[in-house]
Amino acid sequence: MAKLLRNSSRPVVSVQEKTTVEDAVKTMVEHRIGAVLVLRGSEMAGIFSERDVLDKIVLARRDPATTPVFAVMTSPVVSARGSGDDAEAAETMTEHHIRHLPILDEERKVVGMVSLRHVMEERIADLEHEVNVLEAYLGYDGVSG
Repeated sequence: MAKLLRNSSRPVVSVQEKTTVEDAVKTMVEHRIGAVLVLRGSEMAGIFSERDVLDKIVLARRDPATTPVFAVMTSPVVSARGSGDDAEAAETMTEHHIRHLPILDEERKVVGMVSLRHVMEERIADLEHEVNVLEAYLGYDGVSG
């Protein structure tokens, strides 16, 4: 399994495009996540994030109880292939100024989602491991001492 898919171990949480913003936010709070995929039937139509709530609901003074999520979702969606790695995901997210990245399989079906926080945690863990290996190598005097 690709490293990127390991980071997307949670099932993808989604809502249908006609779901109200209020219900989408309830779903996000319930699952303790910052974004949900927005589906049109079974196809990905967009993504709805905390940033969309702030920019397109709060600042625009829209009613979350009556606004359908499709009216304020982000589309098209930037995504990544599951065969990618954490560095590529971080680069994509940084380049596009996003914090959530859907992961697609070979048939372009969504199989997971990673957040910038999880990608960075994985990269930090990898770097810590590398430092430990280098410290062990440098501290090893060999057989002759």
